Amino acid sequence: MRTKSENKRQGLVAAATEVFVERGYEAASMSEISARAGGSKATLYNYFPSKEALFLDVMRSLTTELSSAYVKLQPGGDLEEMLRAFGVAFLDSLFSPQLRALHAIVMGSGSRSEVGKLFYENGPKTGWTRLANFMAAEMEAGRLRQASPWTAAMHFHGLLQSECQAAMMTGLIDELAPASERPGRVAEAVRVFLAAYGAQ
Repeated sequence: MRTKSENKRQGLVAAATEVFVERGYEAASMSEISARAGGSKATLYNYFPSKEALFLDVMRSLTTELSSAYVKLQPGGDLEEMLRAFGVAFLDSLFSPQLRALHAIVMGSGSRSEVGKLFYENGPKTGWTRLANFMAAEMEAGRLRQASPWTAAMHFHGLLQSECQAAMMTGLIDELAPASERPGRVAEAVRVFLAAYGAQ
């Protein structure tokens, strides 16, 4: 059961998410966020010492589903099955309203904003590192050929996203990347990946 303090924190994060999506990171103010949450700026700063700290918490709340996808990568299991399970979970989370909201914040913040770096360092880079570590373990075990784990991770990531990029850019998820087609697309991505990186 959540405590009153946890509920308050979640309310602040929800309000911040709305403001960040509407205004972008740079234009969003702690004053507007606290007003949207129905509290004082002093209360907001008691929970989050800076706008950056608040944004990182917003990011964590929006990427919970994506983080759970990486749990499916456990070295030592059925490699093809794990890659398929991860791929489907990855794409499902990528198209979730939460991740789309986060992308809207990042894209709406402009090239000179610090939010892009914050997003990369605490989001994609973290996930890609976990994927690369998994690749390294599979190479060490002889289930994948020896290569750069990071490059292998980037290639697999690219295969997963290749057919879905247009859907991400246009928002036409149901038309261009329907959930019913994702397992088949992932299976093909895994087939191509293992043809290139599978142990000989």
